[in-house]
Amino acid sequence: MTRKPGSMARKKKRRNKIVEIGNGPATVRIYTVNRSNGYPHHTVAWKEGGRRRTRIFASMDEARMIAQQTSVRLTNGASAVDEVTKRDIELLRHCEQTAERHGVTLAAAIEEWSSARKLAGSSALSDAVRFYQANRLDLLPAKPIAEVVEEFITSRRARGVTDAYVARSKDYLKRFTGQVSGNIGDVSVSDINGFLQAQDSLGPTTKNALRTCLVTMFGFAKRQGYLHPDRKTAAEQTEKFKVPEKDIEIFTPEEMERLLLTSHARILPLMAIGAFAGIRSTEIRKLDWSDIKWDRGHIEISGRIAKTRARRLVPLTDNLKAWLAPVKRDTGPVIEMADPSGTLGDVAVKAQIPGGWRQNALRHSFISYRVAETGDVARTSLEAGNSPKVVFRHYREVVTEDEAKAWFSILPPEGWQPPQIPIPVSARIAKLVEERNRRNLDTDREA
Repeated sequence: MTRKPGSMARKKKRRNKIVEIGNGPATVRIYTVNRSNGYPHHTVAWKEGGRRRTRIFASMDEARMIAQQTSVRLTNGASAVDEVTKRDIELLRHCEQTAERHGVTLAAAIEEWSSARKLAGSSALSDAVRFYQANRLDLLPAKPIAEVVEEFITSRRARGVTDAYVARSKDYLKRFTGQVSGNIGDVSVSDINGFLQAQDSLGPTTKNALRTCLVTMFGFAKRQGYLHPDRKTAAEQTEKFKVPEKDIEIFTPEEMERLLLTSHARILPLMAIGAFAGIRSTEIRKLDWSDIKWDRGHIEISGRIAKTRARRLVPLTDNLKAWLAPVKRDTGPVIEMADPSGTLGDVAVKAQIPGGWRQNALRHSFISYRVAETGDVARTSLEAGNSPKVVFRHYREVVTEDEAKAWFSILPPEGWQPPQIPIPVSARIAKLVEERNRRNLDTDREA
């Protein structure tokens, strides 16, 4: 046959070789054909389900791999959907290498992931891990409770709190460490609740005071880094005890007059200021004579003194001035007694007060008589450093207006002077030691 000049004859593709893999029905053939562009392609062919199937690959290695997989699948009777591709194998190898970097097998990694996925629920695993890292307790230092208590007591002294507060805190915390031990980070809410409930010798009010001491101590531990900074402490989560409602106790004007006339010079300021200004006993013990502004007619309770840390001014009534006049000084502590509770009890016995001394009765009396005198709950609450709600609930309509007038008209007899009781030697020594410690502390701070 003669070809026309310039015409191009179509070249037939030339099959170079055939490779067979497998036997019988599981035979898979690889046909390699050189294309016109010079690049070969490899066709993998096999019969399955009565039909001839093919796949084409540019790489002979890939063609062989797929042919081998197909032959094995046909031998085992698996379907075409189970065929593994090169990408599948590459992905499998990548997963295995990733697991190996963490020192586990791929199977172990999948098991761990499945377990974590089940626990995390709908949350992202990364979020769960971040939350766990932020709340790990094993990273906190192990600090024994007894050591924290020592540090806490030392810090209270350094802050200049009263000796009575330190002594009370030591007593409360000694009870706690005697029954609860170990590291403070291991103390649970149930541990503290169980301890508080077991204090059968204490009433609900004292139990609440003990709980408050623990809350303060655990808060100190949190600030020191011994407890998690973003969580409520175990002490904060404990339950308070319900204190039964009871009527407030006050003194009558006649009883108050006997108490004042029986008082000696060292206890008289506390007695008079408590009765006619309603200042808390703990606040009176921090007062200095310079806080009593005679010319301005008030007593200044600064933030460093006030229980609520809020400054307030309390009226200096005429009868209070009269009772304080015999013991008045320009400066110095108004009360120099470390713990006047015993003295108050003695004065009540000598004054023949039925039932003896009445706890908080000075403050209760002032608020009751002051509300009756002024008829102004808000004003009285401001003077007493209390909330109007508390004053309205407990002190309104307790006494009459006439009784209030009698209360604020109690005056000492003309020319009366309270007995002078010398300061005991032990008290003078304690005072000198306290002053020396205060000077040393001031020196250390300046250094």
